[in-house]
Amino acid sequence: MDAFSLAAGLVFNVETMTVILLAAIFGLFVGALPGLTATMATALLVPLTFYMDPIPAIAAIIASTAMAITAGDLPGTLLRIPGTPASAAYVEDAYGMTKKGQAGLAIGIGVVGSMLGGLFGFVVLLVSAPILAKFALGFSSFEY
Repeated sequence: MDAFSLAAGLVFNVETMTVILLAAIFGLFVGALPGLTATMATALLVPLTFYMDPIPAIAAIIASTAMAITAGDLPGTLLRIPGTPASAAYVEDAYGMTKKGQAGLAIGIGVVGSMLGGLFGFVVLLVSAPILAKFALGFSSFEY
Protein backbone atom coordinates (compact mmCIF):
# COMPACT_ATOMS: atom_id res chain seq x y z
CA MET A 1 0.00 0.00 0.00
CA ASP A 2 3.01 2.27 0.43
CA ALA A 3 3.70 2.12 -3.29
CA PHE A 4 0.13 3.17 -4.03
CA SER A 5 0.29 6.17 -1.69
CA LEU A 6 3.68 7.14 -3.14
CA ALA A 7 2.27 6.96 -6.67
CA ALA A 8 -0.79 8.98 -5.66
CA GLY A 9 1.50 11.64 -4.20
CA LEU A 10 3.43 11.84 -7.46
CA VAL A 11 0.31 12.12 -9.61
CA PHE A 12 -1.90 14.35 -7.48
CA ASN A 13 0.19 17.50 -7.43
CA VAL A 14 -0.45 20.80 -9.19
CA GLU A 15 2.05 20.34 -12.03
CA THR A 16 0.93 16.84 -12.98
CA MET A 17 -2.78 17.64 -12.71
CA THR A 18 -2.32 20.72 -14.93
CA VAL A 19 -0.48 18.62 -17.51
CA ILE A 20 -3.24 15.98 -17.35
CA LEU A 21 -5.92 18.64 -17.90
CA LEU A 22 -4.11 20.15 -20.90
CA ALA A 23 -3.40 16.72 -22.40
CA ALA A 24 -7.04 15.72 -21.95
CA ILE A 25 -8.19 18.86 -23.77
CA PHE A 26 -5.70 18.08 -26.55
CA GLY A 27 -7.00 14.49 -26.72
CA LEU A 28 -10.57 15.76 -26.85
CA PHE A 29 -9.86 17.84 -29.95
CA VAL A 30 -7.82 15.14 -31.68
CA GLY A 31 -10.33 12.38 -30.94
CA ALA A 32 -13.32 14.45 -32.03
CA LEU A 33 -11.83 15.04 -35.48
CA PRO A 34 -12.62 12.10 -37.77
CA GLY A 35 -9.48 10.61 -39.20
CA LEU A 36 -7.22 11.52 -36.30
CA THR A 37 -6.71 8.60 -33.95
CA ALA A 38 -5.52 8.19 -30.38
CA THR A 39 -2.24 6.84 -31.73
CA MET A 40 -1.82 10.03 -33.72
CA ALA A 41 -2.51 12.08 -30.59
CA THR A 42 0.25 10.18 -28.83
CA ALA A 43 2.63 10.68 -31.74
CA LEU A 44 1.93 14.42 -31.76
CA LEU A 45 2.38 14.69 -28.00
CA VAL A 46 5.59 12.67 -27.59
CA PRO A 47 7.96 15.40 -28.85
CA LEU A 48 6.51 17.79 -26.27
CA THR A 49 7.20 15.32 -23.47
CA PHE A 50 10.94 15.00 -24.15
CA TYR A 51 11.77 17.96 -21.93
CA MET A 52 9.27 17.18 -19.17
CA ASP A 53 9.73 15.25 -15.96
CA PRO A 54 8.87 11.55 -16.44
CA ILE A 55 5.72 11.40 -14.28
CA PRO A 56 3.90 14.35 -15.92
CA ALA A 57 5.05 13.17 -19.36
CA ILE A 58 3.63 9.66 -18.93
CA ALA A 59 0.46 11.10 -17.39
CA ALA A 60 0.06 13.41 -20.40
CA ILE A 61 0.39 10.56 -22.87
CA ILE A 62 -2.09 8.39 -20.97
CA ALA A 63 -4.59 11.25 -20.55
CA SER A 64 -4.48 12.29 -24.20
CA THR A 65 -4.82 8.72 -25.44
CA ALA A 66 -7.75 7.91 -23.16
CA MET A 67 -9.53 11.16 -23.96
CA ALA A 68 -8.96 10.76 -27.71
CA ILE A 69 -10.56 7.32 -27.65
CA THR A 70 -13.50 8.63 -25.62
CA ALA A 71 -13.90 11.72 -27.81
CA GLY A 72 -14.05 9.52 -30.91
CA ASP A 73 -17.61 8.71 -29.87
CA LEU A 74 -18.80 12.27 -30.51
CA PRO A 75 -18.62 12.39 -34.34
CA GLY A 76 -19.73 8.77 -34.49
CA THR A 77 -22.84 9.60 -32.53
CA LEU A 78 -23.65 12.92 -34.15
CA LEU A 79 -22.39 12.52 -37.74
CA ARG A 80 -22.19 8.74 -38.27
CA ILE A 81 -18.45 9.10 -38.86
CA PRO A 82 -16.36 7.32 -36.21
CA GLY A 83 -13.74 9.64 -34.76
CA THR A 84 -11.40 6.76 -33.90
CA PRO A 85 -11.31 3.12 -35.01
CA ALA A 86 -12.36 2.12 -31.49
CA SER A 87 -15.65 3.98 -32.02
CA ALA A 88 -16.59 2.16 -35.22
CA ALA A 89 -18.21 -0.78 -33.42
CA TYR A 90 -21.24 1.10 -32.17
CA VAL A 91 -21.66 3.98 -34.63
CA GLU A 92 -24.86 2.52 -36.08
CA ASP A 93 -26.51 2.14 -32.68
CA ALA A 94 -25.44 5.57 -31.44
CA TYR A 95 -26.43 7.31 -34.66
CA GLY A 96 -29.77 5.50 -34.59
CA MET A 97 -30.39 7.01 -31.16
CA THR A 98 -29.42 10.43 -32.52
CA LYS A 99 -31.97 10.12 -35.32
CA LYS A 100 -34.61 9.37 -32.66
CA GLY A 101 -33.71 12.58 -30.79
CA GLN A 102 -31.67 10.84 -28.10
CA ALA A 103 -28.21 12.21 -28.95
CA GLY A 104 -27.53 13.32 -25.38
CA LEU A 105 -28.38 9.88 -24.04
CA ALA A 106 -26.18 8.20 -26.66
CA ILE A 107 -23.22 10.45 -25.81
CA GLY A 108 -23.84 9.89 -22.10
CA ILE A 109 -23.86 6.12 -22.53
CA GLY A 110 -20.60 6.31 -24.48
CA VAL A 111 -18.89 8.51 -21.89
CA VAL A 112 -20.08 6.43 -18.92
CA GLY A 113 -19.11 3.20 -20.69
CA SER A 114 -15.67 4.57 -21.42
CA MET A 115 -15.25 5.69 -17.82
CA LEU A 116 -16.35 2.34 -16.40
CA GLY A 117 -14.07 0.48 -18.80
CA GLY A 118 -11.13 2.67 -17.82
CA LEU A 119 -11.78 2.17 -14.11
CA PHE A 120 -12.15 -1.60 -14.57
CA GLY A 121 -8.89 -1.73 -16.52
CA PHE A 122 -7.17 0.31 -13.80
CA VAL A 123 -8.31 -2.09 -11.08
CA VAL A 124 -7.24 -5.13 -13.10
CA LEU A 125 -3.83 -3.56 -13.70
CA LEU A 126 -3.51 -2.60 -10.04
CA VAL A 127 -4.15 -6.19 -8.98
CA SER A 128 -2.21 -8.00 -11.70
CA ALA A 129 0.88 -5.79 -12.09
CA PRO A 130 2.67 -6.96 -8.92
CA ILE A 131 1.98 -10.60 -9.80
CA LEU A 132 3.21 -10.16 -13.37
CA ALA A 133 6.28 -8.23 -12.15
CA LYS A 134 7.31 -11.13 -9.89
CA PHE A 135 6.76 -13.54 -12.77
CA ALA A 136 8.81 -11.39 -15.17
CA LEU A 137 11.72 -11.19 -12.74
CA GLY A 138 12.00 -14.98 -13.01
CA PHE A 139 13.14 -14.71 -16.63
CA SER A 140 16.83 -14.48 -17.37
CA SER A 141 19.08 -14.42 -20.38
CA PHE A 142 20.32 -17.68 -21.87
CA GLU A 143 23.85 -16.27 -22.08
CA TYR A 144 24.33 -16.24 -18.30
